[in-house]
Amino acid sequence: MSLNNRGQIRVLEAFFAAAVIFGSLVLSGPIYVAFHSRGDNVALYSIGMNVLMELDREGFLGEMIAQGNWTEISACLSFLLPLGVSFNVTIYDEDLDVVNSVSISDGTLDGKTVVSVQYLLVDRTNLNFYIIRLQLAYIK
Repeated sequence: MSLNNRGQIRVLEAFFAAAVIFGSLVLSGPIYVAFHSRGDNVALYSIGMNVLMELDREGFLGEMIAQGNWTEISACLSFLLPLGVSFNVTIYDEDLDVVNSVSISDGTLDGKTVVSVQYLLVDRTNLNFYIIRLQLAYIK
Protein backbone atom coordinates (compact mmCIF):
# COMPACT_ATOMS: atom_id res chain seq x y z
CA MET A 1 0.00 0.00 0.00
CA SER A 2 1.44 3.33 -0.96
CA LEU A 3 1.35 6.43 1.20
CA ASN A 4 -1.23 8.06 -1.07
CA ASN A 5 -3.83 5.32 -0.37
CA ARG A 6 -3.52 5.46 3.43
CA GLY A 7 -5.66 8.61 3.70
CA GLN A 8 -8.41 7.07 1.57
CA ILE A 9 -8.44 3.91 3.69
CA ARG A 10 -8.77 5.99 6.89
CA VAL A 11 -11.73 7.87 5.43
CA LEU A 12 -13.43 4.58 4.47
CA GLU A 13 -12.70 3.15 7.92
CA ALA A 14 -14.24 6.22 9.62
CA PHE A 15 -17.28 6.01 7.33
CA PHE A 16 -17.89 2.34 8.17
CA ALA A 17 -17.41 3.00 11.91
CA ALA A 18 -19.96 5.82 11.76
CA ALA A 19 -22.38 3.58 9.85
CA VAL A 20 -22.04 0.82 12.47
CA ILE A 21 -22.62 3.24 15.35
CA PHE A 22 -25.61 4.85 13.64
CA GLY A 23 -27.09 1.44 12.82
CA SER A 24 -26.74 0.24 16.40
CA LEU A 25 -28.45 3.40 17.70
CA VAL A 26 -31.34 2.98 15.29
CA LEU A 27 -31.83 -0.70 16.07
CA SER A 28 -31.51 -0.34 19.83
CA GLY A 29 -33.75 2.71 20.25
CA PRO A 30 -35.99 3.03 23.28
CA ILE A 31 -38.15 -0.03 23.66
CA TYR A 32 -41.48 0.87 25.17
CA VAL A 33 -43.59 -1.62 27.04
CA ALA A 34 -47.06 -1.87 25.57
CA PHE A 35 -49.38 -4.35 27.24
CA HIS A 36 -53.13 -4.41 27.11
CA SER A 37 -54.45 -7.71 28.45
CA ARG A 38 -55.32 -8.79 31.97
CA GLY A 39 -52.40 -11.19 32.11
CA ASP A 40 -50.11 -8.25 31.47
CA ASN A 41 -51.48 -6.53 34.58
CA VAL A 42 -50.20 -9.52 36.54
CA ALA A 43 -46.80 -8.87 34.98
CA LEU A 44 -47.05 -5.21 36.00
CA TYR A 45 -47.88 -6.25 39.58
CA SER A 46 -44.87 -8.57 39.57
CA ILE A 47 -42.60 -5.80 38.27
CA GLY A 48 -43.82 -3.43 40.99
CA MET A 49 -43.32 -5.96 43.77
CA ASN A 50 -39.83 -6.82 42.51
CA VAL A 51 -38.85 -3.14 42.39
CA LEU A 52 -40.01 -2.58 45.98
CA MET A 53 -38.20 -5.69 47.21
CA GLU A 54 -35.03 -4.59 45.41
CA LEU A 55 -35.15 -1.17 47.07
CA ASP A 56 -35.74 -2.79 50.47
CA ARG A 57 -32.97 -5.37 50.10
CA GLU A 58 -30.40 -3.64 52.35
CA GLY A 59 -32.86 -1.43 54.24
CA PHE A 60 -32.32 1.38 51.73
CA LEU A 61 -36.03 2.13 51.29
CA GLY A 62 -36.63 2.38 55.04
CA GLU A 63 -33.70 4.79 55.40
CA MET A 64 -35.05 7.03 52.63
CA ILE A 65 -38.51 7.08 54.23
CA ALA A 66 -37.07 7.85 57.68
CA GLN A 67 -35.08 10.74 56.17
CA GLY A 68 -38.08 12.00 54.17
CA ASN A 69 -36.07 11.78 50.96
CA TRP A 70 -39.02 11.64 48.56
CA THR A 71 -37.10 12.82 45.49
CA GLU A 72 -34.60 9.98 45.89
CA ILE A 73 -37.43 7.44 46.11
CA SER A 74 -38.95 8.89 42.95
CA ALA A 75 -35.59 8.82 41.15
CA CYS A 76 -34.94 5.19 42.15
CA LEU A 77 -38.39 4.11 40.96
CA SER A 78 -37.95 5.95 37.67
CA PHE A 79 -34.63 4.18 37.18
CA LEU A 80 -35.84 0.69 38.10
CA LEU A 81 -39.21 0.65 36.35
CA PRO A 82 -39.26 -0.01 32.60
CA LEU A 83 -39.94 2.74 30.09
CA GLY A 84 -43.62 3.20 29.45
CA VAL A 85 -44.70 2.59 33.06
CA SER A 86 -46.04 5.47 35.14
CA PHE A 87 -46.15 5.32 38.94
CA ASN A 88 -47.60 6.94 42.04
CA VAL A 89 -46.48 6.11 45.60
CA THR A 90 -48.24 6.74 48.89
CA ILE A 91 -46.58 5.76 52.17
CA TYR A 92 -48.62 5.10 55.34
CA ASP A 93 -47.41 4.59 58.89
CA GLU A 94 -48.79 1.97 61.30
CA ASP A 95 -51.75 4.26 62.14
CA LEU A 96 -52.56 4.54 58.40
CA ASP A 97 -51.60 8.22 58.32
CA VAL A 98 -49.94 9.42 55.11
CA VAL A 99 -46.20 9.87 55.70
CA ASN A 100 -45.00 11.44 52.46
CA SER A 101 -45.61 15.18 52.53
CA VAL A 102 -45.19 15.60 48.77
CA SER A 103 -46.42 13.57 45.85
CA ILE A 104 -44.10 10.76 44.73
CA SER A 105 -45.10 10.35 41.12
CA ASP A 106 -43.80 10.61 37.59
CA GLY A 107 -47.05 11.47 35.89
CA THR A 108 -50.76 11.12 36.02
CA LEU A 109 -52.62 7.83 36.20
CA ASP A 110 -56.00 9.24 35.12
CA GLY A 111 -57.91 7.24 32.52
CA LYS A 112 -55.58 4.27 32.62
CA THR A 113 -55.86 0.79 34.03
CA VAL A 114 -54.03 1.02 37.34
CA VAL A 115 -52.39 -1.86 39.18
CA SER A 116 -51.91 -1.34 42.91
CA VAL A 117 -49.09 -3.03 44.81
CA GLN A 118 -49.04 -2.91 48.61
CA TYR A 119 -45.81 -3.65 50.44
CA LEU A 120 -45.26 -3.91 54.19
CA LEU A 121 -41.93 -2.40 55.17
CA VAL A 122 -40.15 -2.52 58.51
CA ASP A 123 -37.51 0.16 59.06
CA ARG A 124 -34.72 -1.86 60.65
CA THR A 125 -33.08 1.04 62.49
CA ASN A 126 -36.14 2.45 64.29
CA LEU A 127 -38.47 -0.56 63.96
CA ASN A 128 -41.19 1.55 62.34
CA PHE A 129 -43.79 -0.11 60.14
CA TYR A 130 -44.80 1.41 56.83
CA ILE A 131 -47.32 0.37 54.21
CA ILE A 132 -46.22 1.39 50.75
CA ARG A 133 -48.88 1.61 48.05
CA LEU A 134 -47.31 1.67 44.61
CA GLN A 135 -49.75 2.33 41.79
CA LEU A 136 -48.56 1.48 38.28
CA ALA A 137 -50.04 2.05 34.84
CA TYR A 138 -48.85 1.67 31.27
CA ILE A 139 -48.42 4.87 29.31
CA LYS A 140 -50.34 4.67 26.05
